Amino acid sequence: MGRAFEFRKARKLKRWGNMAKTFTRLGKQIAIAVKAGGPDPDNNSTLRAIIATAKHENMPKDNIERAIKNAMGKDQKDYKEMNYEGYGPHGIAIYVETLTDNTTRTVANVRSVFTKFGGTLPLW
Repeated sequence: MGRAFEFRKARKLKRWGNMAKTFTRLGKQIAIAVKAGGPDPDNNSTLRAIIATAKHENMPKDNIERAIKNAMGKDQKDYKEMNYEGYGPHGIAIYVETLTDNTTRTVANVRSVFTKFGGTLPLW
C-alpha cells in the first residue's frame, strides 16, 4: 500500500502497544485499591488518585468502571506486597518493594536481576 501507510501503521501500533501496557498496569492498581479500601472513590483516597492518573493517561471511563467492577468480584487474583533486601555491586544495600500474585516467580526474577548486575540477594 505504500511507504506512508506502513509508516503510519507502525506508529499507531507502537502507540497502541504502549497504551495497552499502561492500561493494564492502571487496571491492576485500581483492583488493588478497590480491594484495600472499597469501590467508592469518595471514601477511598488511593482509588481517587489512581483514577485521576488513569484520566491523565487518557484511559476510557468504561475501562475504569470495568476494572472497579471486576475487582469487586471473587474471581480476581489476590496480590501480595513483598519486600526484598539485597546488596548491589560494592556492597551497596538495596531495598526492593514488589506487588505480586506469584511470590515464587517474583523472587526468582528479583534474584536474577541482582545476579545479572553483580549483586546478591541473601537467603533469609
